Amino acid sequence: MALILAVDDESSGLYFRKLILEHAGHTVLSCTGVEEALTLFGENAVDVVVTDHLLGRQTGNDMAAEMKRLKPDVPIVLLSGTSTVPEPLLHADRFLSKTEGPEQLLDTVEQLLVSRSAESSANQKNRADQIPLQQLLAAIVEDSQDAILSKTLDGTLLTWNKAAERMYGYRASEMIGKNVSVLAPADRPNEVNEILQKLRRGEKIEHFETTRCTKDGKILQVSLTISPVRGVDGQVIAASTMARDITHSKMAEEALRNSERLAVAGRMAATIAHEINNPLETVTNVLFLLSRNSQLDEAARKHLKIADEEVRRIAQITRSTLGLYRERDTTPSQVSLTEMIDNLLTFYQRQVQSLGVKVEKQFDSPGRVVGVSGELRQVIANLIANAIDALAVAGTKLRLHVYDSGDWRNLSRRGIRVVVADDGPGINAETQANLFRPFYTTKGQKGTGLGLWVSQGIVTKHGGSIRLRSRTDALHGTCFSVFLPAPK
Repeated sequence: MALILAVDDESSGLYFRKLILEHAGHTVLSCTGVEEALTLFGENAVDVVVTDHLLGRQTGNDMAAEMKRLKPDVPIVLLSGTSTVPEPLLHADRFLSKTEGPEQLLDTVEQLLVSRSAESSANQKNRADQIPLQQLLAAIVEDSQDAILSKTLDGTLLTWNKAAERMYGYRASEMIGKNVSVLAPADRPNEVNEILQKLRRGEKIEHFETTRCTKDGKILQVSLTISPVRGVDGQVIAASTMARDITHSKMAEEALRNSERLAVAGRMAATIAHEINNPLETVTNVLFLLSRNSQLDEAARKHLKIADEEVRRIAQITRSTLGLYRERDTTPSQVSLTEMIDNLLTFYQRQVQSLGVKVEKQFDSPGRVVGVSGELRQVIANLIANAIDALAVAGTKLRLHVYDSGDWRNLSRRGIRVVVADDGPGINAETQANLFRPFYTTKGQKGTGLGLWVSQGIVTKHGGSIRLRSRTDALHGTCFSVFLPAPK
């Protein structure tokens, strides 16, 4: 497979694109900046470049020009959030809209690779012809990254390669002689027999997506290609299966779709918030004029005060909503973490009140750091949301503490520490060990398993660290501590 360089200044989109390309069998180098991309491109034998059109203050087309100067034969794919070419493709070979989906990206990469390597493939074929066929096939099967197995027409396993051992957890000695139906989950009792019937009729099954069960009971999403094996007389005598684990790929696709839906929802929310501000100003002015009316009795003034407070709260929500949408600049600037926390608590106020949770704020420092405001907001919002989810199960207290601190890894290094703690049910040791892994979630369909993993990446990118302490005994609760270095 190919070595692909993926470039995008938006880390979440870059991660999913990298994951999808890797699950297609490619090796992927990734970066978020033009200078790093040019360095990687120069130092590695890159086969294809996949880059976003907008890269901070530069464009993918500008970067492509320099790459074509260095290695004119390497194809470059330019991506954009728009459906039309943003500018003439002077140096890129192909243009793709991000809305076209991962299948189109993989197809485009494959087409470019085929056209580039036609001559190289012919040379490789000539060399392969000199190797004994049986030896060549055995090496291919054993070294394949896909699980490859063979079986009789009644499902008895005959061969089981190393990738099958890694994927399903069973050693070859455990599986050869057993029926392949042991891999089928309980909710698919007839699927294996239906597949075997098709094979007996000589039918081939390609890219069949289903689920299979590992030795430890984990359910995998897999893509199966199953082919009948014929004897010298042309009769079907056995079957071969190639299985690929697409669990992470499917989760990445779903997460990508969710992020796109959230982006649309964010734009709509910002538009609505902007439109609300116009009538809101009128209502605010009317309330102000009414409050100056000396003929109002005490009850009316009390009602007017309540109305004014609620209108001000709406105004704060619309300002915060617009701020969330506009904080898309990735340029670092000075950020006040205490102000950020106060703004975020506005969004969670109703939820906190409905749970009867007491919020304790202790701001011993204004919490000023230099960073990307939108990214830091994402980290704090994720920690607060997780704490509230825990308090929905048990507990009544949410504590937020901001103070000057040293880095626990190097006490001479000063910075700001943000602590988000709750007295919820706590997190057990097994879950704590996996909590920062991508796609690991304890929330079922409600969670993506990306929140803490992304948060850790953002904190690390800002030169900081994130730690977790949690107990599930009588003194149950969870505490996340985030350290961010002080501005230099």
